[in-house]
Amino acid sequence: MELDTIVALATPEGEGGLAVVRLSGPEAFSLAEQVFESSHFGRNMESHKAVYGILFSLTKKDETSYPIDQALALPLRGPNSYTGEDTVEFFCHGGRMAARMVVAACREAGAQPAGPGEFTRRAFLNGKLSLDQAEAVADLIHAESEAAARGAIRQLLGGLDGQLSAIEDPLLSLLARVEGSLEFVEEEEVAVPPEEIISSLKKAHEKVGELLAMAPAGRLLREGIHVVLAGAPNVGKSSLFNALLEEDRAIVDGEAGTTRDVVSARVVRDGRVFLFHDTAGLREDPDRVEKMGIDRTWKKVNEADIVLLLTESSEADPELLPDCKAPVIPVRTKSDLGNDANLLENNELCVSSHTGAGIDGLWSALDLVVQGFRIQEAVSMGVVLNERHLHKLATCGSDLQILIHELETEAPGDEVTGTMLSSILSQLGEVSGRVFTEHLLESVFQRFCVGK
Repeated sequence: MELDTIVALATPEGEGGLAVVRLSGPEAFSLAEQVFESSHFGRNMESHKAVYGILFSLTKKDETSYPIDQALALPLRGPNSYTGEDTVEFFCHGGRMAARMVVAACREAGAQPAGPGEFTRRAFLNGKLSLDQAEAVADLIHAESEAAARGAIRQLLGGLDGQLSAIEDPLLSLLARVEGSLEFVEEEEVAVPPEEIISSLKKAHEKVGELLAMAPAGRLLREGIHVVLAGAPNVGKSSLFNALLEEDRAIVDGEAGTTRDVVSARVVRDGRVFLFHDTAGLREDPDRVEKMGIDRTWKKVNEADIVLLLTESSEADPELLPDCKAPVIPVRTKSDLGNDANLLENNELCVSSHTGAGIDGLWSALDLVVQGFRIQEAVSMGVVLNERHLHKLATCGSDLQILIHELETEAPGDEVTGTMLSSILSQLGEVSGRVFTEHLLESVFQRFCVGK
């Protein structure tokens, strides 16, 4: 089915030196000729060579078309374009009106408005990108840290797709042999030995497990690392919060219970995003409003990636955070009022928000915990998993384990083995997009902006 020719602004709307309007589809060149006047633009023009000209509106005023803007037009012949289709990109002046008028002129000529992510969707459908690479485009656009951007570009260059192929290819070969044996049921030598199948499945299961272990890093790259400051009232949480931010964001007062709600702020450090959360002090028998704040504190602690447990005493009370699943860093506050050491004998950090003593040591402790999240490994491999990837890979891992168990304890037969292998490969294929449905594509591309 031939798709419509679509148009959209490919750069953010607003004041700026330059705007890009992208026109893509089977009629891109003929529609562009209607709105763009240049002696060098026509049917025999050279691909990937920009030419100067004037953009005109097809809506006539005083019986003549009127100029919209001066522009450069860049013709890109398919399949050597972003979408894989014939594409024309107009580089016009920035600002709200000029770009809008260019888009309107293209629509007057017959182009349809592009939907969210439709250019990247066409790139996927035309084999220019795998589905996980297309998702990496969105991750790159939305990246808020250097690490997130580097991970996204490595995935866009094929990091995750290569890891998936390393799992899929041996399983596809195995499936072909298993299904081939069904055609020669009377020739025993054709059958694939169960121990060989089990060995291949275990290798695939191990590789899937290695990818699943990278899942937390993907979330942390997208969302940032959530660090919750917890402790008793008036222990110095808000002061330390402000010191880490290097600005006054939280109210600091000597009266216990000043913080009644969660105060959050973002810090970018060493290419990573940290989200700090100052919380209400934990104590028994609070008043009604303070109790609401404490309930929110527990909610944040349960969602945290790291918890800073603050105390003024020489030992943090482990009962203050029972069943906390996140790594806990004990921090002794107000060192300027007593002990000046940066590190106590029990490995408890000692800091002063007033003088800044120990703050660098606290950042070092945070960096040490973050290393265990394997963020750098995920970035270098280009494996930035999202919830969709995680769900499909977890299902694959579970199905592989079931099939391995069946083969080790019973003899399910080549037909059952082949059916289960096909299902596993289908799940893997949905991660890369080698297997897809319209519903899957809608769920992926709805988070894209129009124009990408």
